[in-house]
Amino acid sequence: MMVGLGLIAPFFLYILAGVAAQLLLRHGAEQQRWLDAFTFYVALPALLFQSVRIVPPGASELIGFLAITTMVTGLMFLSGWLIGRKNPAGDHPAVFGLAASYSNIGYMGPALTVAVLGPTAGAPAAFVFCADVLLIFTIWPLMIGGNSQGWSRLVDPLRKVLTHPFIIATIAGLLFAQSGLTLPDSIDVPLTGFQNAAAPTALFSLGLTLARNRGGKVEPRLAACLTVKLVGHPLAVAIAFIVVSGFDPIWVATAIIMGALPPAANVYIMARAAGISVPLSARTVLYGTAFSAVTLPVILSLLG
Repeated sequence: MMVGLGLIAPFFLYILAGVAAQLLLRHGAEQQRWLDAFTFYVALPALLFQSVRIVPPGASELIGFLAITTMVTGLMFLSGWLIGRKNPAGDHPAVFGLAASYSNIGYMGPALTVAVLGPTAGAPAAFVFCADVLLIFTIWPLMIGGNSQGWSRLVDPLRKVLTHPFIIATIAGLLFAQSGLTLPDSIDVPLTGFQNAAAPTALFSLGLTLARNRGGKVEPRLAACLTVKLVGHPLAVAIAFIVVSGFDPIWVATAIIMGALPPAANVYIMARAAGISVPLSARTVLYGTAFSAVTLPVILSLLG
């Protein structure tokens, strides 16, 4: 437990620093947008590109690996959706689905897995991110019944996925890996610098967002979804890889950690954009992140 806590502590300190900064300075979301732009378009894409541009061990089993992790994420979404159906507050069950399935795989995932498991964890983390984003961004508009009609209900989410900076960075890294080329120092050094900035800036930004969206109780349905997310999701991933064995241990450990992450900040952003269950989504991110400070160290300790 203490080993896991020691590994995860720096990441939560970045978040707490963001919370403290927001409470002291009380800036609005508009003042945060340039930090978010740097994180979203520069730092995290650099981390993902650098992680996958050297083809790592385990890549030969990529399709089977992603089939398992994506199936588990889909099952978690279904579990959350079923928990959230016909709730007394009238909140949309799709938001409960996100609470139970959509890990913070963008901001926390790659940075945490690389820090805990080493550089070879970067590639599977990037691949899990791509597959889960494709799944979630496809399910979400179908579940909430957005304004798009017909084929556009499928094409619009797919377009957003394919133009996502993280997806582009991962694809670019894979293409570079296949080219057999090497990066000159004039490019590699700044990319490494941006890569190293990814975790502090991403998690500091998450802290800023959490501090602006506080309050509310954890109702039983939300508590059940967070239990599914923080305990059920990593447990289901672990069981799946026990049943279907033969994968690289680092890749399996990466998948378990990605499943154990708290709900993504995007849960709040997506709910706000759709205009549904915004207070619920804010509580989901806030309490999910807080509770993961207990569950994540336990899971990391069990992984050894």
